[in-house]
Amino acid sequence: MTLSTQPYKGTRDFYPEELAKRNYIFNTWRKVLIASGFVEYDCSILESAEMYLAKSGEELGSKQLYAFEDKGERKIALRPEMTPSLARMVAGKFRELKFPLRWFSIPNCFRYERPQKGRTREFWQLNADIIGLEAGEADLEILLLLGKTFLEFGATKEMFSIRYGHRGLLDEWINKNNLNDKKEAVYALLDNWRKLVGDKKLAFATESGLTENEFKIVFQMVENPNQIDTTSFAEIALIQKTLPSILPEVEFVFDPTIVRGIAYYTGLVFEAFDHNPENNRAMFGGGRYDNLLELFNQKSPAVGVGVGDLTWHEFLVGWNLYPENLSETTKVGIMALNRNSLTEIFGKTIPKLISENKLYEVNYEYERSENKRYDALKKRGCGEVIKI
Repeated sequence: MTLSTQPYKGTRDFYPEELAKRNYIFNTWRKVLIASGFVEYDCSILESAEMYLAKSGEELGSKQLYAFEDKGERKIALRPEMTPSLARMVAGKFRELKFPLRWFSIPNCFRYERPQKGRTREFWQLNADIIGLEAGEADLEILLLLGKTFLEFGATKEMFSIRYGHRGLLDEWINKNNLNDKKEAVYALLDNWRKLVGDKKLAFATESGLTENEFKIVFQMVENPNQIDTTSFAEIALIQKTLPSILPEVEFVFDPTIVRGIAYYTGLVFEAFDHNPENNRAMFGGGRYDNLLELFNQKSPAVGVGVGDLTWHEFLVGWNLYPENLSETTKVGIMALNRNSLTEIFGKTIPKLISENKLYEVNYEYERSENKRYDALKKRGCGEVIKI
């Protein structure tokens, strides 16, 4: 039997060049997060399946969960997301931790779903959360963090935008327009607004249970978001007043179509959009979820974001933002003239290079011409070549 050389469907192999790109993304994320006062945490990729079955809903909890029984007949799952694990960890030491927490992680996650552009069964995701601060400054911090992250990769205002809404504001608007009994239909329509073109919006609305007149009310609100009174939620007023002056290099837009489908969002919601015509889509999102710890009988306000590595990679590729040289470490090529020089190379030269935090590669092709050996080392990424 001949085994396939392909990875499991929906997963990726990372050869050195691809791994260098992934490391560049992760290292830059870490740089921005740490500079913003966040600390890193992690936990096992294995979790109790019951945690997801209880909280994450039918789609994720049942259909997309990689679950199995271990030898002790316990129901185990490969984590599909980090938020429940974060909640478990915080609840586990709730009385010992010093709030507010600014935590981040870049976990490896798995979901059994159909692989497609920007979505695989195995993925890495930056999770950044502020736990223990009520709506207000923490919401501002998260949006600033996202803007700074884009800028750190060299992105400019024309390349992306961060659009935000508010679940409380939307609920207030729904109540004022007597649409409480159609709330789910309104949310579904707004959540799919950008995917629906022309008459498909009205068709979707009527299929969801809205009348044509109710659709017009929603349409007018989307086309004229200024009609929504934002003064009743101080965090939105703070964001609108403060963000443009703090980070004018980033386009932040109030957008009532940003509602996020996950049920646990309770306030601010946001999504980042790639403006590349070849990849004009929502990249990632997040928001405020003050019921984060309820599954473990604790309560603390929280706001956070999840950023997938693949959509970020596609953003960098689309705008040609990867640096030419992904390694910040100098690589030195060592041309060994003969076997007698190996004692000096390994006894003196290499230890010195290591102490200087430099990479190295030794060429042993004694019989080849020095010019060809030099060219070979340069092609392998050696910025400097020495003969010993």
